[in-house]
Amino acid sequence: MADVRATKNGNWSDVTVWNTGALPTAADDVYSNTFTVNVDVSFTVLTLRSTAGTGITAGGSFNFNTAGVTGTVTSSSPLVPGATNLIQVTATTGTVTISLGGNVEPRSFNGDTLINYSGNCNLNLSGTNFNGRLSGNTSSTTCILKSSSGLITITGNLNGGNSNQAINQALLSSNGNTIVIGNIVGGLNTGGSNRGVNQSAGTLTITGNVTGGQSTATNQGVLFSGTSLTVNGTLLGGTTSVGIETSAPINNVTGNLTAGTLAGIASSSANIVNVTGTATASSSSEAIRMTNANGQVYLNGNMVNNNGKMAIFAPIVWLDKNNTTSAAFFTSGGVARTLYSADTVPNQPAQNNVRFNTVYGPGNSLTGTCVMPVAANVRNGVTYDNGTVGTALFTTSQFVTELSSSTTPVAVRMQNLCTPMILGELMEAFKK
Repeated sequence: MADVRATKNGNWSDVTVWNTGALPTAADDVYSNTFTVNVDVSFTVLTLRSTAGTGITAGGSFNFNTAGVTGTVTSSSPLVPGATNLIQVTATTGTVTISLGGNVEPRSFNGDTLINYSGNCNLNLSGTNFNGRLSGNTSSTTCILKSSSGLITITGNLNGGNSNQAINQALLSSNGNTIVIGNIVGGLNTGGSNRGVNQSAGTLTITGNVTGGQSTATNQGVLFSGTSLTVNGTLLGGTTSVGIETSAPINNVTGNLTAGTLAGIASSSANIVNVTGTATASSSSEAIRMTNANGQVYLNGNMVNNNGKMAIFAPIVWLDKNNTTSAAFFTSGGVARTLYSADTVPNQPAQNNVRFNTVYGPGNSLTGTCVMPVAANVRNGVTYDNGTVGTALFTTSQFVTELSSSTTPVAVRMQNLCTPMILGELMEAFKK
């Protein structure tokens, strides 16, 4: 391992830029030494540094100004900043790739930026963790600052910082589109704003989980006010910060949302949140919180309420946006119940259409009241009760028995009948 330092402003490919008279190798720690080195060729080194050292002055930067180059930095602590803008990306076309071997974090002084992406090229950036300043500062820092109109694709986790008096963010973006492949977590401590992502324009696509931060409401996992947000992963509210606070018109979440002390996703704007997954409330917060009168939630999944807290707090909630059968589950009166969408088939039958004393429905909360006769009470050969056939027969002997019964109205009437012949005989007898 050797310390290699720049001796003047110039291109990486120019051997006269380096104190060794040769290009840095994979075994070298490379210092900017107050100068700006333009990265015009691909390279692999151990670390990039703007700190001071023996014969080295703190300051300077490495500027990726050429399309198509790849910078590979292999150490588990690949970037060691001693000044702001250790890495700049200013290429105006094509794609720049920067591959970092481990965790990166800005240094502690006001306004510090570790990676400043201002060119309009596309940037592929990979590493293990991209952190806001995690300790030792009361000043604002940014790990990745994006003002470029290009697309940045970040592979790695983004973690908000830890400050009581400042803003420490993993990604601060004011232009263009962003893809994150990794998890995003809000930061810690009161008094500061320590976000994983703060983006105010363009689109944001996240493949990974998002978790809100602690200690203050401005430690969101994501604060987003661009055009559209897409999350493929779970959302979890933090202890005092939401997972995602958004004002984007369209927000798509494929994954489960679970409330912490605060919601997994929250908005005060007239926007739409599309969810494919289960929304679960905590005892103190909704999983989804929409406070604008025109805010809408489309849920393709289940709702799980908790201790009187609804899983979704929104003026307008739609089930089954895509016209596929779905149901939402909730608890009422201590019984788990099912709220069906309009197209669910079949719906619950009426109680008078269900056999007497048959328990059915959500949570076995309904009981049938329809009383069915036994087969012997239904005319022989008549089908009833889902295929059962009646067996009752009416024979001649039964007819005679019924007529002779003293309690039968027909029999009583026949006992009092008098024919004309009998009446004539009675009158003749009376004359005599």
